[in-house]
Amino acid sequence: MSPFVSPNLSVLIDADLALTFGTVRQLRQEVLVADIAASHEEHDALGAAEITTRFVAAVRAGDRVEEFRLWELAREYDRAQPFGPRLVDELDGLSTPAAA
Repeated sequence: MSPFVSPNLSVLIDADLALTFGTVRQLRQEVLVADIAASHEEHDALGAAEITTRFVAAVRAGDRVEEFRLWELAREYDRAQPFGPRLVDELDGLSTPAAA
């Protein structure tokens, strides 16, 4: 600390910096929490019916990238729902042509 700066001014500057850094840290935390909440809402908004509907639309459009993304979401959905029919099996059935 400089001998020309009064100790009171130094304490005020340190307190101001601490408050500023604390505010920045709090804002970063709030943004991170908001990002996590938004990603959960986006993921949770897609139920089995919505995944299936979007998958059928992607198959009809020939959008292989979207098909794969929805198939991965179906795998996550199946992991969360261990009982009942597997959504991945249903999507596989929809993506293969019916036997004649």
